[in-house]
Amino acid sequence: MREIKLKSATALISDDSLVVDTSRMRRKWKWTSRGFVTVSLQDKVLGVEWCGRKPAYSCDWSLWGIVGEAELLSVDAKVSDDEGFTSEHIEVRALVEYPREKLQVEYLIWAYPSSPGIRTQIRVKSLEGFSPEKFNGESRVEYIPVSFENTVRREIGYYNDTQHRNEPETEILREEVKTSPLSGIEEHSWGSILCIEKEGYGLAIIKESHKCVNQPGVNCGVFRCDSSKGVESTGSGLSPEEIVSSRFRGCWASWCLVYSGGDDGRELALKVFDRLRYPIKPNRDIYIIANTWGSGGGREAAREENVLKEIESQADLGIDVQQIDDGWQDENWRPRKDFYPEGWTRVAAKAKEKGVKLGLWFNTGVMSPKELLENLKYHYNTGGFLYFKLDGLHFETYSEVDEVMKAVREFIKYTGHKAQVNWDVTENSPRVGYFFAKEYGCIYLENRKPESYNVYIPYLVLRDLWQLSKYINLNKVQCTVQNIDRVDPKASDAHLYSHQYCVAITLMGTPIFFQETHLYSQAAREEIKSILRVYKEHRKNIFKGYVFPIGSKPDNKSWTGFQCHIFEEKAGYLLIFRELHNHEDTKAIQLKFISNTPLKLKDLLHETETVVKVAGDGKIVFKIEKPADFRFYQYKVLGN
Repeated sequence: MREIKLKSATALISDDSLVVDTSRMRRKWKWTSRGFVTVSLQDKVLGVEWCGRKPAYSCDWSLWGIVGEAELLSVDAKVSDDEGFTSEHIEVRALVEYPREKLQVEYLIWAYPSSPGIRTQIRVKSLEGFSPEKFNGESRVEYIPVSFENTVRREIGYYNDTQHRNEPETEILREEVKTSPLSGIEEHSWGSILCIEKEGYGLAIIKESHKCVNQPGVNCGVFRCDSSKGVESTGSGLSPEEIVSSRFRGCWASWCLVYSGGDDGRELALKVFDRLRYPIKPNRDIYIIANTWGSGGGREAAREENVLKEIESQADLGIDVQQIDDGWQDENWRPRKDFYPEGWTRVAAKAKEKGVKLGLWFNTGVMSPKELLENLKYHYNTGGFLYFKLDGLHFETYSEVDEVMKAVREFIKYTGHKAQVNWDVTENSPRVGYFFAKEYGCIYLENRKPESYNVYIPYLVLRDLWQLSKYINLNKVQCTVQNIDRVDPKASDAHLYSHQYCVAITLMGTPIFFQETHLYSQAAREEIKSILRVYKEHRKNIFKGYVFPIGSKPDNKSWTGFQCHIFEEKAGYLLIFRELHNHEDTKAIQLKFISNTPLKLKDLLHETETVVKVAGDGKIVFKIEKPADFRFYQYKVLGN
């Protein structure tokens, strides 16, 4: 028996079993003649065993119909942070060979200390004599022999193609629950998350893939619940034709989590694991950004003289990054001579003078991965660019996904993890989705503009972020701010809100001013500067917490908002919004993780403090005298 420890996590390796324990979840695999199969999965907090039946398979995975005899070549374990791209964890690596099929499989298990779950991934390499044409069956990448007695099944996913989802009826979140007793097979085909729940507690499986509700992606598969077998996740990403002999290539990974505490516990477990998997690097990931595209000037907004003006404007407003969008480039992805006669010299000098960092837009779809890497390095070296918006991706094969990720990874390592990318999800093409590749940066969510097409509508932007914050860490999402003075009043009611309200919508994520900010009036600038000044005093704390939606779903007539809770400090932040068509000047809103205790509230913009009593059900009564207004609070729990 071999044992490796990292803080509260352990891995035990014996001749015929693997046991991995995070202190909150314990999972055991047994070696069979065909691979490793899960025989136990325990929620250690509750003392619940989720493997309620004998395994129906002899191996958790099955790649393209492979069911042959296997040889276990080795099992080892080490402490890793994946070259700085994830949190420190125990990595268990089992090397399995299928002699008849001429394949080697690497089974990876990542266990983060005190995590509610475990990540698994299958990686594959071919041996001499491998024939891909022999394999064309379905791939299974995760399996747990659960019993479905007295359970409900909850499927969760998010839509991409935000470019075409800016209407009251086009919500970004889809969530459905099946409560009927399970008999036979039930497939869940559109979600990235499947939860199997009993009374207040549950088990979740998450596809670490680019799948979206409206985009099945590259071989992302389904979740399958079988009343006689258990639950499995299919979809390897990789096809047999893409297997190579020179290196292992990874399939889509899976997360398996346990949780209790009902809706709040489910939301928290997903965010805790997501942050362990995709940690924040404060010096790189905490910023406010502006992008030249969104004011309607198109490519002309990328002219040097305009960018220099924008850098001055960002420095004045308190915005950290100036990103230059489409229009700056020639056919070789170098600064076009008519716009930038001296290349990046003047822009880089002005940015350095004003203390503003630089970002750049790429149409990645017209570059090979090799060209992408060369271009990223060139603009980092010649202009000091750190924030790259990668647009135009259209992954048709897993090899394309793999090669782009290799290029981005190599680039970020080249910069010493100083640079990041922004993954664009505005179109329906297979890109990166919401649960994949965030170790390299964050999500660029949506284009919202002054003109009628994709017009900026405050409550719809708020609704998108409110729904995203249910299951995703919002500080990995760029959240749009638009100049409401320039928004078409025939297409939007943005002019009836304040500039501060529209900025406040974004403050629990990463604010992006999708516009030329020099077009703001002086009065608007003063409004914005005052709220950004306060926000920047607190944003490092906000990034430490977990953000949740509170109040009602935004519909332009409700009380709604966000709660950022910092568990270790028993403190946090609240953004409370009273929407435009709401007629109540007071509202009781239920907070999460706080009840039956005094709470100190500090109004950060009005500089007042009060102590209120949180009721047993977690509710506080808030007062906002007029509609289309908000409050930004810092709070501290005063009780135990």
